[in-house]
Amino acid sequence: MAARLSRSLPQVNRRVFTGLSSRTISRVANASARAGLVAHRNTWNLAPWTCRVTQANIARYSHTDSDSSVKPNASIANATSYKGSSITEKHWMSQDFPVVDTLIEPQAVLNFIEFISWGILPNGEKTDLPLLDPDEFPLFMAPSSEWAPAPFNKDALPTMQKAVERITAPGDFSGLCRIGQNIQFLKSRLWGGLVPVPASRWREKDLNNPDHFTIAHEYLTSIIAVFEYLNNPLIRTNMRDTFNKISSDFGEMQDALNARRKAEGTLSPDLNLTALWEQFIRARYEVMTSTAHSWVLARVAELRKRTLDSFSAISAENPEGPEMEIFSQRWSDLLSVTSMADFNIWMSMDGYNGYHPPSEIIAGLHNPDLKHQDKNYGFSKLLLERLTKCIEAQNEAATVQGPSATESDAARRERLSISTVVQDELRVKIRGRVPSPQPPAQPWIQQLLRAQEMSLSMDPCERPDFSFGLAIYRAAHKFSDEQWENLQRKLEAHLSAWGDDIQGADELKPLLKLHWFDCKELDPDTTKPVTAARRHFQQMRSSDEWNLKIAPSVFLLVDHMGVGSYIDDKFHPSKADTGLLNGDFQGHVLAVDPDFDSSASANESADSMANEDPQDEGFEYPGQMRILGNLVWSELYPMVMLQSVGLENLCLQAREHPTKVYTGPTVPSQVEPWREMNAIKTHMMDGFVEFLKKKDPTLAGKVEGLRKDGTL
Repeated sequence: MAARLSRSLPQVNRRVFTGLSSRTISRVANASARAGLVAHRNTWNLAPWTCRVTQANIARYSHTDSDSSVKPNASIANATSYKGSSITEKHWMSQDFPVVDTLIEPQAVLNFIEFISWGILPNGEKTDLPLLDPDEFPLFMAPSSEWAPAPFNKDALPTMQKAVERITAPGDFSGLCRIGQNIQFLKSRLWGGLVPVPASRWREKDLNNPDHFTIAHEYLTSIIAVFEYLNNPLIRTNMRDTFNKISSDFGEMQDALNARRKAEGTLSPDLNLTALWEQFIRARYEVMTSTAHSWVLARVAELRKRTLDSFSAISAENPEGPEMEIFSQRWSDLLSVTSMADFNIWMSMDGYNGYHPPSEIIAGLHNPDLKHQDKNYGFSKLLLERLTKCIEAQNEAATVQGPSATESDAARRERLSISTVVQDELRVKIRGRVPSPQPPAQPWIQQLLRAQEMSLSMDPCERPDFSFGLAIYRAAHKFSDEQWENLQRKLEAHLSAWGDDIQGADELKPLLKLHWFDCKELDPDTTKPVTAARRHFQQMRSSDEWNLKIAPSVFLLVDHMGVGSYIDDKFHPSKADTGLLNGDFQGHVLAVDPDFDSSASANESADSMANEDPQDEGFEYPGQMRILGNLVWSELYPMVMLQSVGLENLCLQAREHPTKVYTGPTVPSQVEPWREMNAIKTHMMDGFVEFLKKKDPTLAGKVEGLRKDGTL
């Protein structure tokens, strides 16, 4: 476990200070629009000075003792033994890969600096507070001793570094917690405004099918588990304290900036960075809670409809049969999830510097009487009253209309649906009246569209060669040109198959570009395509031609296994493969981490990735990951762009898939048949290889090679 934890923090710190190199900073001061574009690019680039949290500190993170429960201690808090509630216990019991979580996502600091550069909050609203001047952005990456007038010129560390170190905690561990990667991963998605499973993917996975109810239910309860974690008293306190420490840093920065403005005689109004920081985090929490809560309710509504359909098929004359028992349990599960979502999906800001609790209820953020509401929910009492009135009315109607008034499918549905009507009414008391306008576009889509708008507003002669793109390498050459062109069209169409229900996606899609390269043209030795592609990409990404065109922290590669996933049926489950979701077995590509250890041994390992047992404690990050094509733009791109979620985090979600493909967040019942398939496959192949070693050692070696690269 120590090795796992020691790998977690370096990755966090690598991705925190993105794009803060002197080359990037020098571009910011040129113009407001260019500053906005570079602020966007800052989200991608890796800065060399970000690793000031040394390996010695990382070792401290991983080897400090922790208690078996979440409680105050000199060491990192530990949530891995928390049991959760009855409906979330399975998620808490599935923390088989603990990681170190930063309670406030480190990327929030950079996102905040971007926000005060252009003024748009994560919820899509525009702040009315004064913002940065274009030439002030670089000052966050320089110590005040270099630019601030006295007496504000005493800091030897940049404000950006100070703020991030409040989160990554080189001096204390209050901003950190050990938590299962399954829960931490979902938390990071919600932080970035991404839903657990988009509605289109939900349909693709066929999760409204009653046969998949258990998996669907676990997706819903996984969100409840995230907020159980975030609302643990110690975690909530530590998040508040970390926020307040950063607020203090920004307070010092605002004083220094205002003094500089005054000394230079500018007409810009005084900055209030502490108020902006509070406003930004409040909007971030609003996006998290509203995204999670509305998603749970939307999916529950779909499941409830399908569950009601199964209820209609049950004869009223057989109320004690097994079908009715299954229905009753599922209906009860959906009611419980809805209630837990109403009461648990909250992010309290009490005690946050600058936060003033409103008098009214604000859904997801403030209800001064929430605990009282929880204790006096009144659901059962109100349900009984409504049900009694409904039955009385139906009985009266039966005297005129006959038995159909009480025994028809419509009458039975009416009685049953009272429970959901009551929950909807009580929700107003719990969460207030939630407005129902069109929700804002996800933050990453907002950011890209703003960057595009800024680039178009610039003078054509100063406009940079700017686009949103990914480099993609061809590493499969056993096809004719015509066959490859057909495959390429099919693959590109699959990559574009996302966003049917995501606001802003149709506007963004035409701006997302794939830039193709051929490994065969880069290196005659085609046996090591990942090595060749990585070497080429590392040299290319920082060039003037490509610096503002491609994401620098990931590239794609299409190898023979990827091609096979689009043209070979063996990559798709058969009808005999019970328990598998068709949506989890589709065409995929290889996503490669260009900054993975580039030593010869590491590259050789990448070129022939070991087919390790995903349940093995020794599972190592291979520097690459297979991902469904239709998740490249909707999940890979935004998560490595906007959050402290890198390829290694995504890879953990793919490690137990039969072909190690990332299909989105996973839940226990989804993974169980994967593990069974892997165990059977490993047992059979081990025996087959041992047989071959006696008959044909050369062939046995080839089979082992195919196993390592995932072909077998």
